[in-house]
Amino acid sequence: MTITKTLIAGVLAIGAAIPAAKAADLPPIYAEPIYQDVPELVPVEIGNGWYLRGDVSYDFDSDVSVEGSSRAEMKFENGYDLGAGFGYRFTDFFRTDVTARYSKFDVDFGPAAAYPYVLSSDAETWELMANAYVDLGTFIGFTPYLGGGMGAVQVDYGIGCTNGTNDCATLPGASYRDTKDWRFAYSLMAGVAYNVTQNVALDIGYRYLNVEAGDLFGLKATGVDYALRDDGFDRHTIQAGIRYSLW
Repeated sequence: MTITKTLIAGVLAIGAAIPAAKAADLPPIYAEPIYQDVPELVPVEIGNGWYLRGDVSYDFDSDVSVEGSSRAEMKFENGYDLGAGFGYRFTDFFRTDVTARYSKFDVDFGPAAAYPYVLSSDAETWELMANAYVDLGTFIGFTPYLGGGMGAVQVDYGIGCTNGTNDCATLPGASYRDTKDWRFAYSLMAGVAYNVTQNVALDIGYRYLNVEAGDLFGLKATGVDYALRDDGFDRHTIQAGIRYSLW
């Protein structure tokens, strides 16, 4: 009886050991994940390098030579400009932009400018310019720059005319010549920008503008054919603006 129990116990022990051994040879239920080289996603920078700008300028008065029956002088009084534009930064040191500006200022005629007629006037200008700048490096947030531009300026004189006491329009057959025209212009600039944030910079600088010659005033009447031209003019400007980078 004892031998029989011993044999039975041995058989049971062997039977229990066989499934355990087979279980040890089976692969794990959850396989290890297989990793592959997946290309890194690089975000696309939309608008990187583009910027918007807005400016306000103060123009100093300037003398202008006048051509007619005799040469004379007139003066452009102080005035203000408003401007806006957009540009693109190619590198940390080079950028370009396109700007549009509007200004209006009084014109002071000398007593001999339209003798025997007395003129009073103001002038409006619209300006379209393509500009390029070299930034000279950033130091403690400040970036000095040099620049230049070229384009066209529309000059529109609003002239009043009297021949002593009466308006020139009362002369027999009187007519004025339209003096609104587009003229070639170029500019030179220097200034410094300060980076307020990563996207916003304040810009303060000096600007010189040269505008070519054009018609100033024309009057035709019975026995009268009078025409004036300016020799072109310069404007010296202090300007302040904001540039906003579209990053």
